[in-house]
Amino acid sequence: MAAGRTHDIVNLSILPVAVYYLQPENFTGFISGYLAGTFLITPDNDIYHSRPNRRWKFLRFLWYPYTRIFSHRGISHLPVVGSIAKIVYLVLILAIVTAFVGFSLQLFLDISVIKSITDMDKKEIFNIIKSPFVVSFFIGLVLAEIIHVITDVVYSSLKKVIR
Repeated sequence: MAAGRTHDIVNLSILPVAVYYLQPENFTGFISGYLAGTFLITPDNDIYHSRPNRRWKFLRFLWYPYTRIFSHRGISHLPVVGSIAKIVYLVLILAIVTAFVGFSLQLFLDISVIKSITDMDKKEIFNIIKSPFVVSFFIGLVLAEIIHVITDVVYSSLKKVIR
């Protein structure tokens, strides 16, 4: 398995080639997703002491339950499925935090944050999900994950051949 620095170097070296050949509809979304997939939301989030988790600084604790739910090289290392699992996990955490803050504000300040969030209908949610930025972000995230997994496979294979 390749070290964290190796993943960073390989992923960053492939980014210009990916942008050139893929010509994403939304460069900002694609590059944002790719960089997030390289540095923050990687297949190695299932290891609590991994470099990507350390990059979350004081929010690192958010990944602790994830490391207990998923084993290393399990679902996190499956392209697309791993990205979806991590996004769903982060959205659930965000929903819990939003609900907690919303209920607290509602109790103490009589402000209804939850009401405005839950008033969004399915059409609005789907319009956000299929926006060019979000689609490009997801493609960038998945591509960074695929390159991560390929790097692991190539590195492990080379190690076996050298031995």
